[in-house]
Amino acid sequence: MFKNLFKKSYTSINTNDHGSAGVSRAESAKADKRAAEAAQEKPEKIPSRPTAMTPESLRSLWRKCNKCEKPILVQDVKDNLYVCPRCGGYFRMHAYRRIEMLIDEGTFEEWDKEMSVVNPLAFPGYEGKVEAAREKTELNEAVVTGKGKIHGYETVIAVCDSRFLMSSMGHNMGEKIARAVERATEERLPVILFACSGGARMQEGMISLMQMAKTSAALKRHSEAGLLYISFMTDPTTGGVTASFASLGDIILAEPGALIGFAGPRVIEQTIGQKLPEGFQRAEFQLTHGFVDQIVERKDQKRVLGQILKLHSQEHGWEKWNDEAENHTEAASASRAEKAASVEEGKLKSRKAPFSGIMRQKTLNKIAGRERDAWEAVRQSRSAGRLNASDYIRILFDDFTEFHGDRYYGDDMAVIGGVASFYGMPVTVIGQERGKSPKDSMKHNFGMPSPEGYRKALRLMKQAAKFNRPIICFVDTPGAFPGMEAEERGQGEAIAQNLMEMSGLKTPIVSVVTGEGGSGGALALSVADRILMLSSSAYSVVSPEACASILWKDTERANEAAEALKLTAPDLLALGIIDGIVDDKGLSHEEIAGAVMSSAFDAFDTLGRLDDATLTNLRYEKYRAIGQYRTM
Repeated sequence: MFKNLFKKSYTSINTNDHGSAGVSRAESAKADKRAAEAAQEKPEKIPSRPTAMTPESLRSLWRKCNKCEKPILVQDVKDNLYVCPRCGGYFRMHAYRRIEMLIDEGTFEEWDKEMSVVNPLAFPGYEGKVEAAREKTELNEAVVTGKGKIHGYETVIAVCDSRFLMSSMGHNMGEKIARAVERATEERLPVILFACSGGARMQEGMISLMQMAKTSAALKRHSEAGLLYISFMTDPTTGGVTASFASLGDIILAEPGALIGFAGPRVIEQTIGQKLPEGFQRAEFQLTHGFVDQIVERKDQKRVLGQILKLHSQEHGWEKWNDEAENHTEAASASRAEKAASVEEGKLKSRKAPFSGIMRQKTLNKIAGRERDAWEAVRQSRSAGRLNASDYIRILFDDFTEFHGDRYYGDDMAVIGGVASFYGMPVTVIGQERGKSPKDSMKHNFGMPSPEGYRKALRLMKQAAKFNRPIICFVDTPGAFPGMEAEERGQGEAIAQNLMEMSGLKTPIVSVVTGEGGSGGALALSVADRILMLSSSAYSVVSPEACASILWKDTERANEAAEALKLTAPDLLALGIIDGIVDDKGLSHEEIAGAVMSSAFDAFDTLGRLDDATLTNLRYEKYRAIGQYRTM
């Protein structure tokens, strides 16, 4: 139906001393010259009456969308980035068109453009199929590789083109991808790979299958070098490509509605003898089941990729920020002094509230001398009007990019996380989200994480360690979800893995208890170098109600249990469990967020001066000393 819609309609792409995509400049110039000569020889005539359009001319202007089955103008589809302007359905893009859409003009340099045809198994008719595909698509292989810039950030890019034998992975395609990744490793560049494939190329037999191992091995070395790999799945991404390079991204993005899976839908239906449900194996299905970080519409792809590259660039990296920490500290101190003066004048404080240095110490002294009712602290920690993790993220951070899924089972909305900018420093942000309205709270399971939530958090923490990016966690949960399904998926194991892995992560971690810190469910995000608590929060081994019920068989004694558990911020500071208190009494939401930000900034400023060995050793000793036995 759309057979001719996308033929030879894309414009050329500027390259650095390499051939342009699509029609060459020489051919274009010749065509323009012929048109000009024809115009001089035959002046245009104005018809005396309208002439009927032929079916062929109509087809050149209109097509029928194979998704909504409505007529659409061909030019409208092209202008809309090959998305149906009526139903929003996505059409497959040629490789060079996608590169032109994403890469800054004049920066694309194509690599390994020409590779000779080889028929490794002497498979009958294979050379003819490859030559026919080359002639039809004007491509040498099913993938185009090279490097360019997205919003000024240099990256290696590889784009599969489904017109070439359904972008099946033969040895030339595997070789081009492996060589691009190896060169990216040598030049210390990120890799963005747009997958679109029907799987292995059967005419090459086991040689095709081994390309899965080859490309995966190349990406392993790229990852070990501490470099970023973004996998972008488009329609369709199936078979051996799904089971190799497409699923190995540090960040996995997808286009809306893309078919993503290992076995194709027809194979599954034939095997199980059942019709698959609507939406099965589509991008939205994979997002829900934890295998995709984010679905990105075509119009937003360049912006999102540029933002991710920015947050992972050396120009904005933790090392550069740490090298300039003194300048940041001076600027932040000046800003805090200015805010303090504004506060004294009765003005509303902005995001960068004071609460640092001398002021912070005065605040701690004030809190240390104040008696607080433990049960009142518990009640305040559960207040519906408190800031959620999403509120702190919105107020404190720039360029927040949320990532989803644990890569094993699903996504858990009780835990949100991603990458953001904090005082110009890239950070990984993770928070337990309770929700606000009843409907919102149900969506986030009232802030009670399931195993997939803890595994998502750990995946993001490991990613942060790989890129030497500090981590900040917002802790606010009544506890880990105690449901049957959570136990079936290994709730205890998920929490245990977080405790073990966080103890050794070679990057600074700051955790802030912003509400209720419920038992192991809170601890799973709190094995940090610095633990801060709001003065109105609570952190306990068990809820006071449960403690009273278990020990005294009387929930009416919950307030008594709260006092005995020593769960307030001053109590825990005195016990050496936490490292600091952020006094939030009488402050507005923005002021509370500013106070948290300032305390976290101070912590990162100190921790950033430590080498990896010192950082992890101090963290180990911090927890080793709690409850340590000492001989008399």
